Amino acid sequence: MRKALIAAILSLFAVSALSGTPTGASDVIYSCAVRERKIALTFDDGPHPTHTDEILDILSEYHVKATFFLVGENAEWYPEIVEREAREGHELGNHSYSHADLGRASGETVCREIDRCEEAIWENFEYRTHLLRPPGGCCGDALAKAAADRDYTLVCWSVDTRDWTHPPIERIVKNVITHVESGDILLFHDYIAGDSPTPAALRILIPKLLAEGYEFVTVSELLENGEG
Repeated sequence: MRKALIAAILSLFAVSALSGTPTGASDVIYSCAVRERKIALTFDDGPHPTHTDEILDILSEYHVKATFFLVGENAEWYPEIVEREAREGHELGNHSYSHADLGRASGETVCREIDRCEEAIWENFEYRTHLLRPPGGCCGDALAKAAADRDYTLVCWSVDTRDWTHPPIERIVKNVITHVESGDILLFHDYIAGDSPTPAALRILIPKLLAEGYEFVTVSELLENGEG
């Protein structure tokens, strides 16, 4: 029952586009200016009991590293999957504890959601993350302040695959191939209710992008290579 509920909540809060640069949060990262053809794969809302492992298998096959923005509650339900993510060299990020709308929440709620997710990641996996992605990309002053106080970098995205809407695989592929540029941050989801088109899309996209000369890096690696 609880797993079905969280899936419904995730679908409810997922949005199709950014809410814009939040007031008081001009440092939100959407992409990064880089000289090389580097891009970052990111996955939100997980871990999922089956989708995440399938995605990890694909990433391992192509020796690709990604950044997973974890929902703290899901991380507590499926710790073995988070342990695999970290063990295989992927980056972990904070995506709130319960997939709350941090853009409109009170300061108290924002702080509680961030802190509980951080505690879940640290206490269970001894992993300290400094990346925070608000669910739906919804930002606001309270979130900007909480992130700054905790030394978090706010990360959104520049290419939205909309995979959570269950589009045809070909549409996801065309969307990415048409819009991707060096320095982009690509948004996928590893927790999607029901069947997920994401693994099949990745099996097409990753070799295509590799053939075009793109290198997949984590968000932190992308920022480290940025030109400012």
